[in-house]
Amino acid sequence: MEKKVTKRGFGQHPWGYPESFTIAFSTLILGFIIQAFTGTGVSLPGWPVNIIIAAIFILYIFLIHRFVKHPVVKWFSSPQAAIAAISVFTILVLLMGFIPQRQAEAPEFLRLSGLNFITRSWAYLMTALLLLIILGFTIIRRFLPITVKNMAFFLNHAGLWIVIVAASLGSADLWRLSLPVEEGGVSFTAYDVNNKAYRLPFAVKLIDFEIEEYSPRLGLMRNSDGTLKMKKGDKLFEVEKGKEGMLDQFKLFVVNYYENSRKDSLRYDTSSMVGAAPAALVVAIDTREKDTVLGWISSGSFNVSPSYLPLNREVSLAMISPSPEKYSSKIRIFETMEEYHDFTVEVNKPVKFSGWKIYQVGYNERMGKWSNYSILELVKDPWLPVVYIGIFMILAGSLYLVWMGRAKKMEEK
Repeated sequence: MEKKVTKRGFGQHPWGYPESFTIAFSTLILGFIIQAFTGTGVSLPGWPVNIIIAAIFILYIFLIHRFVKHPVVKWFSSPQAAIAAISVFTILVLLMGFIPQRQAEAPEFLRLSGLNFITRSWAYLMTALLLLIILGFTIIRRFLPITVKNMAFFLNHAGLWIVIVAASLGSADLWRLSLPVEEGGVSFTAYDVNNKAYRLPFAVKLIDFEIEEYSPRLGLMRNSDGTLKMKKGDKLFEVEKGKEGMLDQFKLFVVNYYENSRKDSLRYDTSSMVGAAPAALVVAIDTREKDTVLGWISSGSFNVSPSYLPLNREVSLAMISPSPEKYSSKIRIFETMEEYHDFTVEVNKPVKFSGWKIYQVGYNERMGKWSNYSILELVKDPWLPVVYIGIFMILAGSLYLVWMGRAKKMEEK
């Protein structure tokens, strides 16, 4: 006799992928709705409240798994629930990589949904909470009994759980402060994003601020509006003494070039004064009209007016201000008046001191290489080691899976 198969309807237990993805996406949408109504980010508690919340959360999951025998509890530890929750959470994390975060002037839609501050949004909190619950039930279900076979599974899932908890709850203990320091001056006051002042446990003195710049470049400027005349793929002419080349229809030759100069009457001369600007003596030959022009060009600075070389009625030759190649600050950090440490902070090369990471983030851009102050960023994240532990657990679990797979192949052979 042929057995009749009854098709499971949507919502009937055991839940599969349709129900799992519906719950995951509904959680995400609910987060967006709450965010739109509240209009503010989520402020999580700091130490020690956050670690107490994590401990209670673990105990709650264990007790529910131990004493509640309901199909929904069983679904929480299913592969379908884990895949759905991880997929939706991953989508939100990917959006964080594409959408500028902490943007002051963001479109209305981004501000209402919280997509320009995702880690503090309700959508992130709720999807992360769903994922943590599912991972928690899954870890408890597979952790006991403790076997070699379950070890890789436990390391991967527990590592991911630790990373998410540490990154979420630890955000309340993250310090990110801005420290402006004048050259030769000492400062022990830093400011948060709301310009609230904080006194540091040490003082920072800016010994010297240095900028290395790229060579300035020449371009054609429209006389009508002062904008550059450039097409897609066009390149600017790099300034270097004795260099010649083409810029559109004009053949250029750099007769002389001063990295730092000031204008004296009708010509430029080298200068060491603050605000001295780059200048070049250039010959420009119009290959179409056969006209030749000779003159000085300068990008100018806050202390020197720019100079342009008219080529015809339509365009002039202009020097683009050199962009910084790299900049750094030589600083001295005082723990006491007698005890201090010297460091050089460069862009993307922070220094570590007393649990803080110090980054080079800015300077007086109006003054350029003559900047009289430097802007440092101080970051302290006490939960970062916990995040690293979670990452190492995931790597160990992955390596263990690879090793187990190779061992199994060797046995089969």
